[in-house]
Amino acid sequence: MYDKPPEDIVTNQCKAMQNVIKRVFPNTRHRWCLWHIMKKILEKLQGYVEYKDIKHMLKSVVYESSTVAQFESEWDRFITKFDLVGNEWLKNLYGERHRWVPCYLKQYFWAHKGVKA
Repeated sequence: MYDKPPEDIVTNQCKAMQNVIKRVFPNTRHRWCLWHIMKKILEKLQGYVEYKDIKHMLKSVVYESSTVAQFESEWDRFITKFDLVGNEWLKNLYGERHRWVPCYLKQYFWAHKGVKA
């Protein structure tokens, strides 16, 4: 890397990695891998009676929000509609939305290698 820190880095949601990146690369943009987050939907939300509707709306909110204002509005509607205010996983995701929600990241170029399913 020619003695230069990376401008951007993508990881999973590991808190330890987040802390190290912040300390070692303080000026590096750190985002979370959206694919890994979306893979956790089943594990984290399958216990809800309306799981299929929740999953569908969550994906819609994340992938179809073209602006931050739209995301914020749709997220609030999503959380309210399914009474998910107390869901810790969603609460934590929302708190870190600037790391994984596409409309928060679109001003930066993020090259990536496609993930094979």
